[in-house]
Amino acid sequence: MGPAAGFLVANVLFIVLVSTLSAEQFVAWGWRVPFLFSIVLVAVGLYVRVSIAETPVFRRAMETQARARVPALDMVRTYPKVLLLASGGISLAYVLFYTITTFSLSYGTDELGMANSTLLYATLISVSIMGVAVPAFATLSDRLGRRRLCMAGALLALVWAFPMFWLFDTGNPVLITIAFSVGMLAFAVLYGPMGAYLPELFGTRLRYSGASVSYNLGGVLGGAFAPILAASLLILAGGSWAISLYIALMALLSFACVFFLSETHLTDISEVQEEERNLLAEEGVVPK
Repeated sequence: MGPAAGFLVANVLFIVLVSTLSAEQFVAWGWRVPFLFSIVLVAVGLYVRVSIAETPVFRRAMETQARARVPALDMVRTYPKVLLLASGGISLAYVLFYTITTFSLSYGTDELGMANSTLLYATLISVSIMGVAVPAFATLSDRLGRRRLCMAGALLALVWAFPMFWLFDTGNPVLITIAFSVGMLAFAVLYGPMGAYLPELFGTRLRYSGASVSYNLGGVLGGAFAPILAASLLILAGGSWAISLYIALMALLSFACVFFLSETHLTDISEVQEEERNLLAEEGVVPK
């Protein structure tokens, strides 16, 4: 739920500052306030990292296996296919999130002549819906499976890619809110299961590295380029259809990547996976 919580807190604080400060005050010092508040998050993150206990599965694995000396390197050697597929699978979530929350603001104001506040409120509503939907679909994935829901999210994004910008281009605030909300719902269907799916794809010894690298690599592939590509495509094509096509292609990529991954929700994650068993054998370790 981090993306929803972070976006809502940041933008509600931004709205409060803009409504209570003069333009001169905001430019002079007001814009720094949200960054200063982030010190609280740094403290919370540090506390979690130094105090959280290792999982029982990891502790048991360390009793019978050697700790990976260079986990990231071992992970790339052991799970290259899974790493690429997992990164490609989650990249769509970043494309949806940053297209809706970042690119849409500039597109709506510059191309459609809408007020920034109208777009911001539409985005806040859609992100709030996403924040509720993420844990719901995460829980549902325990019953229906991670892979199945992730593919469903990619299909929803594929189907919604063009209608989302058709509604956006009307300039109607209600229709824009619907467009964003369904887009964020597709995000939630894909993103909700990923919190469990990514770690489950990797063995215990390399689980943290595998999940974190695939998550962040997907963020680079999807989030880092989405607003820039969307703006460039708009200039080159002269219409929003190119952005819709980009989202549709990323949805197809995500669907294909998840399709070639295995289902994990019923897997015993305490077992040593075959890939890691081979790596341990090279190191002379025989897992029990």
